[in-house]
Amino acid sequence: MLSRRGLLLALSSLPLVAVPAPAFAAELPILGAATDGRDLAAGDLGGWRLVYFGYTHCPDVCPLGLQTMAEALEALGPFSAAITPVFVTVDPDRDTPAVMKDYVAFFHPRLIGVTPSPEQLAIMAKAWRVKFAKVDVGAGRPYLMDHTAAVILVDPQNRAAGRFPHDIGGAHLADRIRGVLMARA
Repeated sequence: MLSRRGLLLALSSLPLVAVPAPAFAAELPILGAATDGRDLAAGDLGGWRLVYFGYTHCPDVCPLGLQTMAEALEALGPFSAAITPVFVTVDPDRDTPAVMKDYVAFFHPRLIGVTPSPEQLAIMAKAWRVKFAKVDVGAGRPYLMDHTAAVILVDPQNRAAGRFPHDIGGAHLADRIRGVLMARA
C-alpha cells in the first residue's frame, strides 16, 4: 500500500503538463474598451493570450493572479514576446479604462486592461465559462465581486489551450505555458 508521502513524492516527479481546458465556445471574444479608451476590434488581440477575469477592488485573489501572470511572463524569457497578457474586469461599473490603466501598469508593462459594457461582459462570461456576482458586504462598505479565478491560455486560433489556477505560482505557470508552446511548435 502506498503511503500519502509516497504518493506525493511520486506525483511530484511527474512532468508538468497543461491541464486540458474545459470545452469553451468556438469564439472567445474579448470585448470592451482598452486602457487607452478605444473599443477593441476583432483581431486587435490576436496571437497567444494569457487572460484573467477579475476586478481592481479585489482584496486578494486578483492581485495574486495578476502577479502570477507577470512572474510567468518574466520566467518565460523570449517565449513571453509571443504572449499578450489581458485583464478583463467583471466590475465595469467601477473599473473604467482610466482605472484599469493605472491598475494593470502596476503588474506588468504589457498587461492590457479591458473594460466591457455589462452586455459585452455577459457575452464573454458565457463564451469563456466565467462566473461572477456582486456581493453586498453590508454596513456601508463597498461591494465585492465573487468571480472565477483562473488564468486562461488562448492560442492564435482563438482556442483555449489551458486553464490554470490563479495561485499556481509564476514559475509553475511558465513551465506549463512553455510546455504548451513547445508542443504546438
